[in-house]
Amino acid sequence: MEYCGEYGLLRSTAVDAAWRNRGIARRLVEQIIAHAEAHGTRALYLLTTTAERYFPSFGFQATARDAVPEAIRATGEFRGACPESATVMRCSLSAA
Repeated sequence: MEYCGEYGLLRSTAVDAAWRNRGIARRLVEQIIAHAEAHGTRALYLLTTTAERYFPSFGFQATARDAVPEAIRATGEFRGACPESATVMRCSLSAA
């Protein structure tokens, strides 16, 4: 998780193959979201090339790159680590 002012960028989550299908990834993402909410984060963003179908269950929705706040667009992940073809997703938080 990378905090950028009042927004957050969920950079990565990973679970070793031997531990998959046990709900660990879900708990990790839930904890990240809860932590961001507790710190007053307004919204979370992420970029993905493989998990567009996974993250809507947490409230993430696809959004346009130009709708992303400048603080998030300025991150290294947004500027170059993820390809332009990556799906950008946003999750509004109740802390807003």
